[in-house]
Amino acid sequence: MKLRNKFIPAVLFFGVVALSSCEKQEHESMDPVMEQGVISHILADSAEVTSYNFAGKQLSQINHYNVETGDLESFEKYERDSKGKVVKSTMHGAGTHALLSEQVYHYNTNNRLVKTEMSYYNGSKVEYQGFATYEYDAKNYLEKKTVFEGTDNEKAAVKSYTLYEVLPNGNYAQEKQFIIDDKSDAKLFSTTTYSYDSSVNPFHELAEPGTASSPNNLVAAVTEVHNSKKTYKYNYTYTYDERGYPLTQAVASPNGKNQTYKYLYSN
Repeated sequence: MKLRNKFIPAVLFFGVVALSSCEKQEHESMDPVMEQGVISHILADSAEVTSYNFAGKQLSQINHYNVETGDLESFEKYERDSKGKVVKSTMHGAGTHALLSEQVYHYNTNNRLVKTEMSYYNGSKVEYQGFATYEYDAKNYLEKKTVFEGTDNEKAAVKSYTLYEVLPNGNYAQEKQFIIDDKSDAKLFSTTTYSYDSSVNPFHELAEPGTASSPNNLVAAVTEVHNSKKTYKYNYTYTYDERGYPLTQAVASPNGKNQTYKYLYSN
Protein backbone atom coordinates (compact mmCIF):
# COMPACT_ATOMS: atom_id res chain seq x y z
CA MET A 1 0.00 0.00 0.00
CA LYS A 2 2.67 2.42 -0.99
CA LEU A 3 1.67 5.94 -1.92
CA ARG A 4 3.03 6.12 -5.46
CA ASN A 5 0.96 9.21 -6.15
CA LYS A 6 -1.00 11.33 -3.73
CA PHE A 7 -3.89 11.08 -6.17
CA ILE A 8 -5.23 8.06 -8.05
CA PRO A 9 -2.64 5.90 -9.84
CA ALA A 10 -3.38 5.83 -13.55
CA VAL A 11 -2.40 2.23 -14.23
CA LEU A 12 -1.87 -0.72 -11.92
CA PHE A 13 0.34 -3.41 -13.42
CA PHE A 14 0.00 -6.86 -11.84
CA GLY A 15 2.70 -9.41 -11.39
CA VAL A 16 5.80 -7.26 -11.02
CA VAL A 17 7.04 -8.26 -7.63
CA ALA A 18 6.53 -5.20 -5.45
CA LEU A 19 6.48 -6.96 -2.11
CA SER A 20 9.56 -6.87 0.11
CA SER A 21 11.48 -8.80 2.81
CA CYS A 22 11.20 -9.78 6.54
CA GLU A 23 13.37 -7.60 8.66
CA LYS A 24 15.71 -9.14 11.18
CA GLN A 25 15.47 -5.82 12.97
CA GLU A 26 14.47 -4.00 16.11
CA HIS A 27 10.72 -3.73 15.57
CA GLU A 28 10.30 -7.54 15.62
CA SER A 29 10.77 -8.93 19.11
CA MET A 30 10.81 -12.61 18.12
CA ASP A 31 11.27 -14.81 15.09
CA PRO A 32 8.07 -15.15 13.03
CA VAL A 33 6.18 -18.44 13.12
CA MET A 34 5.26 -19.35 9.55
CA GLU A 35 2.85 -21.84 8.09
CA GLN A 36 4.71 -24.55 6.17
CA GLY A 37 4.96 -23.79 2.48
CA VAL A 38 4.18 -20.07 2.52
CA ILE A 39 6.30 -17.48 0.75
CA SER A 40 8.99 -16.08 3.02
CA HIS A 41 11.49 -14.11 0.91
CA ILE A 42 11.92 -12.66 -2.56
CA LEU A 43 15.35 -12.08 -4.07
CA ALA A 44 16.36 -10.09 -7.12
CA ASP A 45 19.81 -11.01 -8.48
CA SER A 46 20.61 -12.60 -5.08
CA ALA A 47 19.64 -9.40 -3.21
CA GLU A 48 16.70 -9.59 -0.84
CA VAL A 49 13.89 -7.22 -1.83
CA THR A 50 10.92 -8.54 0.17
CA SER A 51 10.22 -10.69 3.20
CA TYR A 52 7.13 -11.71 5.12
CA ASN A 53 6.37 -12.08 8.83
CA PHE A 54 3.57 -14.34 10.02
CA ALA A 55 1.74 -14.77 13.29
CA GLY A 56 0.76 -18.41 13.04
CA LYS A 57 -0.95 -18.72 9.65
CA GLN A 58 -1.73 -15.02 9.30
CA LEU A 59 0.43 -12.47 7.52
CA SER A 60 1.41 -9.75 9.98
CA GLN A 61 4.08 -7.74 8.19
CA ILE A 62 5.74 -7.22 4.80
CA ASN A 63 9.18 -5.60 4.61
CA HIS A 64 10.57 -3.81 1.56
CA TYR A 65 14.31 -3.45 0.87
CA ASN A 66 16.45 -1.42 -1.49
CA VAL A 67 17.71 -3.89 -4.08
CA GLU A 68 21.03 -2.07 -4.49
CA THR A 69 21.94 -1.31 -0.87
CA GLY A 70 20.00 -4.00 1.00
CA ASP A 71 18.70 -1.34 3.40
CA LEU A 72 15.16 -1.50 4.72
CA GLU A 73 13.05 1.14 2.96
CA SER A 74 9.57 0.56 4.39
CA PHE A 75 7.34 -2.02 6.02
CA GLU A 76 3.61 -2.76 6.14
CA LYS A 77 1.82 -3.97 9.26
CA TYR A 78 -1.62 -5.62 9.45
CA GLU A 79 -4.18 -5.60 12.24
CA ARG A 80 -6.96 -8.21 12.35
CA ASP A 81 -10.21 -8.76 14.20
CA SER A 82 -11.12 -11.85 16.19
CA LYS A 83 -12.19 -13.62 12.98
CA GLY A 84 -8.88 -12.97 11.27
CA LYS A 85 -10.09 -10.30 8.86
CA VAL A 86 -7.71 -7.42 8.16
CA VAL A 87 -9.22 -4.27 9.69
CA LYS A 88 -6.24 -1.92 9.33
CA SER A 89 -2.98 -1.77 7.46
CA THR A 90 -0.23 0.78 7.87
CA MET A 91 2.90 1.64 5.89
CA HIS A 92 5.94 2.86 7.81
CA GLY A 93 9.25 4.31 6.74
CA ALA A 94 12.54 2.78 7.83
CA GLY A 95 14.62 4.35 10.60
CA THR A 96 12.11 6.34 12.62
CA HIS A 97 9.23 4.04 11.56
CA ALA A 98 7.25 7.17 10.61
CA LEU A 99 3.68 6.49 9.53
CA LEU A 100 3.40 6.98 5.75
CA SER A 101 -0.11 5.72 5.08
CA GLU A 102 -3.05 4.00 6.73
CA GLN A 103 -5.99 2.03 5.37
CA VAL A 104 -9.04 1.04 7.41
CA TYR A 105 -11.27 -1.74 6.07
CA HIS A 106 -15.03 -2.00 6.60
CA TYR A 107 -17.11 -5.16 6.04
CA ASN A 108 -20.82 -5.86 5.83
CA THR A 109 -22.72 -8.52 7.77
CA ASN A 110 -21.70 -11.12 5.15
CA ASN A 111 -18.01 -10.38 5.86
CA ARG A 112 -17.66 -8.81 2.43
CA LEU A 113 -15.40 -5.75 2.11
CA VAL A 114 -17.51 -2.74 1.18
CA LYS A 115 -15.28 0.24 1.93
CA THR A 116 -11.64 1.18 2.50
CA GLU A 117 -10.64 4.52 4.05
CA MET A 118 -7.20 5.78 3.03
CA SER A 119 -4.99 8.42 4.67
CA TYR A 120 -1.51 9.48 3.53
CA TYR A 121 0.90 11.37 5.76
CA ASN A 122 3.69 13.91 5.41
CA GLY A 123 5.39 13.81 8.78
CA SER A 124 2.62 13.83 11.37
CA LYS A 125 0.24 15.72 9.07
CA VAL A 126 -2.43 14.09 6.93
CA GLU A 127 -1.66 15.14 3.36
CA TYR A 128 -4.39 13.32 1.45
CA GLN A 129 -7.54 11.34 2.29
CA GLY A 130 -9.86 9.26 0.21
CA PHE A 131 -11.91 6.10 0.26
CA ALA A 132 -12.91 3.27 -2.05
CA THR A 133 -16.12 1.28 -2.33
CA TYR A 134 -16.54 -2.21 -3.77
CA GLU A 135 -19.21 -4.10 -5.69
CA TYR A 136 -19.36 -7.83 -6.40
CA ASP A 137 -21.00 -10.25 -8.82
CA ALA A 138 -23.29 -13.14 -7.88
CA LYS A 139 -20.29 -15.39 -7.19
CA ASN A 140 -18.70 -12.84 -4.84
CA TYR A 141 -15.94 -11.83 -7.25
CA LEU A 142 -14.89 -8.19 -7.32
CA GLU A 143 -16.79 -6.45 -10.10
CA LYS A 144 -16.25 -2.72 -9.51
CA LYS A 145 -14.03 -0.51 -7.38
CA THR A 146 -14.80 3.21 -7.07
CA VAL A 147 -12.28 5.67 -5.63
CA PHE A 148 -13.29 8.95 -3.99
CA GLU A 149 -11.24 11.96 -2.95
CA GLY A 150 -12.16 13.32 0.49
CA THR A 151 -13.99 11.76 3.40
CA ASP A 152 -17.57 11.01 4.36
CA ASN A 153 -17.51 14.11 6.54
CA GLU A 154 -17.27 16.35 3.50
CA LYS A 155 -18.46 16.33 -0.08
CA ALA A 156 -16.38 13.53 -1.51
CA ALA A 157 -15.66 13.52 -5.24
CA VAL A 158 -15.49 10.42 -7.43
CA LYS A 159 -12.03 10.31 -9.04
CA SER A 160 -12.06 6.97 -10.86
CA TYR A 161 -13.61 3.55 -11.04
CA THR A 162 -12.42 0.19 -12.32
CA LEU A 163 -14.52 -2.61 -13.81
CA TYR A 164 -13.29 -6.21 -13.58
CA GLU A 165 -14.01 -9.30 -15.67
CA VAL A 166 -13.34 -12.67 -14.08
CA LEU A 167 -13.00 -16.13 -15.59
CA PRO A 168 -14.89 -19.17 -14.22
CA ASN A 169 -11.69 -20.36 -12.48
CA GLY A 170 -11.41 -17.09 -10.53
CA ASN A 171 -8.63 -15.46 -12.54
CA TYR A 172 -9.25 -11.81 -13.38
CA ALA A 173 -9.09 -11.56 -17.17
CA GLN A 174 -9.51 -7.85 -17.75
CA GLU A 175 -9.91 -4.51 -16.04
CA LYS A 176 -11.05 -1.20 -17.44
CA GLN A 177 -10.17 2.00 -15.61
CA PHE A 178 -12.32 5.09 -16.01
CA ILE A 179 -11.20 8.55 -14.91
CA ILE A 180 -13.72 11.24 -13.96
CA ASP A 181 -12.91 14.49 -15.75
CA ASP A 182 -13.56 18.10 -14.70
CA LYS A 183 -17.07 17.90 -16.16
CA SER A 184 -17.84 14.82 -14.03
CA ASP A 185 -17.85 12.63 -17.14
CA ALA A 186 -16.30 9.16 -17.03
CA LYS A 187 -13.59 8.62 -19.63
CA LEU A 188 -12.10 5.21 -20.36
CA PHE A 189 -8.45 5.67 -19.49
CA SER A 190 -7.01 2.18 -19.88
CA THR A 191 -7.84 -1.44 -20.59
CA THR A 192 -5.61 -4.19 -19.23
CA THR A 193 -5.90 -7.83 -20.30
CA TYR A 194 -4.29 -10.63 -18.29
CA SER A 195 -3.21 -14.19 -19.09
CA TYR A 196 -2.26 -16.90 -16.58
CA ASP A 197 -0.61 -20.26 -16.17
CA SER A 198 -2.27 -23.18 -14.37
CA SER A 199 0.03 -23.24 -11.33
CA VAL A 200 -0.36 -21.94 -7.77
CA ASN A 201 0.00 -18.19 -7.17
CA PRO A 202 1.75 -18.05 -3.75
CA PHE A 203 0.54 -14.48 -3.18
CA HIS A 204 -3.15 -15.17 -3.74
CA GLU A 205 -4.02 -15.97 -0.13
CA LEU A 206 -1.90 -13.03 1.09
CA ALA A 207 -3.60 -10.39 -1.05
CA GLU A 208 -4.88 -7.26 0.67
CA PRO A 209 -8.66 -6.84 0.98
CA GLY A 210 -10.16 -5.27 -2.12
CA THR A 211 -7.46 -6.62 -4.44
CA ALA A 212 -8.38 -8.45 -7.65
CA SER A 213 -6.14 -11.39 -6.81
CA SER A 214 -6.05 -14.45 -9.06
CA PRO A 215 -5.30 -18.05 -7.96
CA ASN A 216 -2.87 -18.67 -10.85
CA ASN A 217 0.33 -16.91 -11.89
CA LEU A 218 0.30 -14.05 -14.35
CA VAL A 219 2.11 -14.75 -17.63
CA ALA A 220 1.17 -11.61 -19.58
CA ALA A 221 -0.35 -8.18 -18.92
CA VAL A 222 -1.20 -5.91 -21.84
CA THR A 223 -2.37 -2.37 -21.07
CA GLU A 224 -3.77 -0.03 -23.69
CA VAL A 225 -3.80 3.64 -22.63
CA HIS A 226 -6.58 5.03 -24.77
CA ASN A 227 -5.89 8.76 -24.82
CA SER A 228 -2.28 8.23 -25.90
CA LYS A 229 -3.01 5.16 -28.04
CA LYS A 230 0.02 3.47 -26.47
CA THR A 231 0.21 -0.18 -25.48
CA TYR A 232 2.43 -1.65 -22.76
CA LYS A 233 3.08 -5.37 -22.46
CA TYR A 234 4.71 -7.30 -19.63
CA ASN A 235 5.61 -10.98 -20.00
CA TYR A 236 6.31 -13.34 -17.09
CA THR A 237 7.91 -16.78 -17.16
CA TYR A 238 8.46 -19.17 -14.24
CA THR A 239 10.25 -22.22 -13.00
CA TYR A 240 8.33 -24.40 -10.53
CA ASP A 241 8.90 -26.83 -7.69
CA GLU A 242 7.32 -30.29 -7.44
CA ARG A 243 4.18 -28.81 -5.86
CA GLY A 244 3.61 -26.43 -8.75
CA TYR A 245 4.71 -23.36 -6.78
CA PRO A 246 6.91 -20.88 -8.68
CA LEU A 247 10.61 -20.83 -7.77
CA THR A 248 11.59 -17.98 -10.08
CA GLN A 249 9.77 -15.29 -12.02
CA ALA A 250 11.40 -13.62 -15.03
CA VAL A 251 9.82 -10.28 -15.97
CA ALA A 252 10.19 -8.79 -19.45
CA SER A 253 9.15 -5.11 -19.38
CA PRO A 254 7.99 -3.02 -22.36
CA ASN A 255 11.14 -0.89 -22.09
CA GLY A 256 13.25 -3.96 -22.84
CA LYS A 257 14.48 -4.40 -19.28
CA ASN A 258 14.46 -7.93 -17.87
CA GLN A 259 14.50 -8.88 -14.19
CA THR A 260 14.45 -12.27 -12.50
CA TYR A 261 13.07 -12.83 -9.01
CA LYS A 262 13.68 -15.86 -6.81
CA TYR A 263 11.02 -17.05 -4.36
CA LEU A 264 11.91 -18.72 -1.06
CA TYR A 265 9.38 -20.63 1.04
CA SER A 266 9.21 -21.51 4.69
CA ASN A 267 9.72 -25.24 4.13
